[in-house]
Amino acid sequence: MASAVHRGGLRASYFGCKSRKVGCLNVFYLRFSTLLLAQCLNSHSEIAVPNETDFIIPLAFVFDRIRDPETGKKVLTNLITRSTGYKTGIGEYLEKELVAKLIKNCDYHPARILCSLYGGIASVLGKKVAGDKSPNDLAFLRILIKVGGIDDRNMKIIHIVRDVRDVMVSLKKVGWGGDLDSYFPRTWSNSNLFMNKLYKDNSRNYFCIKYEDMVSDPVTVFKGVARFLKVDYEQGMLDFKNFHPRYKELPHHKKLYTPISTNNIGVYKNDISRKLLADYERQAREALNWFRYPMGEDKPYSRVLKEAIMNRILRKDQGAKNDI
Repeated sequence: MASAVHRGGLRASYFGCKSRKVGCLNVFYLRFSTLLLAQCLNSHSEIAVPNETDFIIPLAFVFDRIRDPETGKKVLTNLITRSTGYKTGIGEYLEKELVAKLIKNCDYHPARILCSLYGGIASVLGKKVAGDKSPNDLAFLRILIKVGGIDDRNMKIIHIVRDVRDVMVSLKKVGWGGDLDSYFPRTWSNSNLFMNKLYKDNSRNYFCIKYEDMVSDPVTVFKGVARFLKVDYEQGMLDFKNFHPRYKELPHHKKLYTPISTNNIGVYKNDISRKLLADYERQAREALNWFRYPMGEDKPYSRVLKEAIMNRILRKDQGAKNDI
């Protein structure tokens, strides 16, 4: 789950790795949360965030397997321009010939190539910052780190975290994934902990926010995001009327085009059974605690159920005694 925001310029000379201004990799978890953040950023006059991409993690594996720059650059050019998501992603802004030129003129290094590509998008659009939103990449963060995919002083990370119990409700409603109950809360915990503990002390390049804070106090949160990206805060960032219309026809994103609200905080309390909730909390306990999400019951569900039955029996016995 990764995304990138990069600074560029207006001149064609910025179409190259050495001219990059800022590369920013935004890392998120959960599509609606990340999409809301990305759309708010994209509504800023100096920021561009293309549609979700699908090439960043494959790019990392290429660097892990191919050391020869000439061969690697050819593979990367084909990979990016022929990927499933190219036309609806960076392909909206960078033609294939320009992608090839940006890669050819850049050092054979993953972070620098990403900076070059997104710097190119910023240049094409006349923006200061361009970014990527690919939430699924967070699950493969280790390979990206191994090859130096976010190893650039000009690359920034925005990490958004949402309560996994609400995440599960959302994912189930849209029917995404298979047996999510058996693995997703644990994956959520491991991935977000890994990211946060790796970068939490690097305030220059890493900015972590919680979805709940973002929708509860969006002005404060986005002022912080703007400072982090070194742009001025704009109130229009929070107006859904400024959001890109590409998602309007998708039923599972219909809430995106409504005012930011807190309606989706804590929905798990009414939509998840106690047994399932206990299992989610067991799988994700470390991260829930780390990100300060309160849990109503720390005991295993079996113990909770046993105590409830015993209390019921005791109440009955007490009632019988009182009747004597």
